[in-house]
Amino acid sequence: MPKPNEKAVRAILTPYDSVLFSAVHGGWDDWGAMELGGRLLFPARSRACVVYDFIVQRAMAVLGDDPAVRIIRRDETVKFIFAETVALRFKKANDKGLGSNIATQATLGFVEQQQQLPGLPNVHKVEVVYVLNGMQTRIDEVLVAARDGDVCLWSYDIAPDTSARIIPLPMPAPGDGGRGARIKVRKTNEGMRNETGEK
Repeated sequence: MPKPNEKAVRAILTPYDSVLFSAVHGGWDDWGAMELGGRLLFPARSRACVVYDFIVQRAMAVLGDDPAVRIIRRDETVKFIFAETVALRFKKANDKGLGSNIATQATLGFVEQQQQLPGLPNVHKVEVVYVLNGMQTRIDEVLVAARDGDVCLWSYDIAPDTSARIIPLPMPAPGDGGRGARIKVRKTNEGMRNETGEK
């Protein structure tokens, strides 16, 4: 099977960069809101599992109605198939910038490029990984990464779309009870005087 093509993957995933970025950061924020610091025996392992769960829930909520995205839930994992061309999964990055994994058969089927996913021939298999800072207190980067086993083939950074122009909406004037301005519609008929008094 050919290795994932970065240009082809970018073309399909770029419209979803903000969704993917927000799902990852939102999942991390959901974890932080739990305030479990100091209460867990295996904090890094537990955190990775819970953050993953929150990330995929957020991604599924946004992408579930998109006709170009198919979501496959199986074996306690979720894969997102974009345009039947890109298969994506979310992971925490290891020190190589690749998804941290336990070497199960399902994992090997995804990370080794010579293997095809069942029912998904010739898809580009990639991971969206989040890279933590040295203290593991925040996300430093969100990457789309292609790999072949333990080798990173390529990766690129994603971020939310900041090019969208925000148009401020007018706020109601103080003291109008939040109703906004009243508009009076003046009806006119032919033959009636206009506002200047002329016919």
